[in-house]
Amino acid sequence: MNEPELEPTPRGRIEKILDPNFLAILPPVVVVAAGMNSWMKDFGFWLGLTVTIAASLALTIILTMPLLAAKKRRIALDAERGIFECAHREKGSVLKGRGAQGYAKAEPGRLLFQAKTGVTGPLAGSVEVYSAPTPFGEPIKAPWAVLPKGRIVALNTDKGVVELAASPASLALLRERCLGELA
Repeated sequence: MNEPELEPTPRGRIEKILDPNFLAILPPVVVVAAGMNSWMKDFGFWLGLTVTIAASLALTIILTMPLLAAKKRRIALDAERGIFECAHREKGSVLKGRGAQGYAKAEPGRLLFQAKTGVTGPLAGSVEVYSAPTPFGEPIKAPWAVLPKGRIVALNTDKGVVELAASPASLALLRERCLGELA
C-alpha cells in the first residue's frame, strides 16, 4: 500500500546555503589567512593566535545564528503535523550500526517512514507503513554516527522489530501521537 510522500517543511534559502557549512567556515579561514600574520607581528605569537581564534569563533557564531533560527522554525512546523527527522533500521538489517536517514510521521496506531537521500537530500522511495507499534524497553543513547544527541527506541510492529533513532522531543511526539501515551 503506497502512501503519498510525507512532505516535510522545505528547507529555506538560509539553510540551503549554510547546509554544507561552506559560508560558516569560509570567513574564519579568510580571517586566519589574512589576519594571522599581521596580528602576530603586532601582538606577538600567542596573543595574535588568541585574537585569530576569537575572531574566527565570533564570525562562525554570527553566521550560523540565522541558520539555527530557521531550522528551529522548520522543525516546529513539522512537529505540528506529527513529522520528525529520524534514522530507522529494521532488526536483521544490513545497516549494521547505523540507520536509514529520513522522516517519520506519527499517526494514531501507525508510524509512516520515508527515507531521504543522504543527510540533507530530498525524500526518495515509497513510504513504509508500520501498524500497531508498541515500544519495548527504555530508549537508549544513539551512537553519534547514527544521530547526534539522539535516542533509540525499539518498536514491535506488524512488520517485526524496528529501531528508531530520534531526538528526545521527537520521541515524545511519537509517544503522544502514535502510541497514545502522555509524554
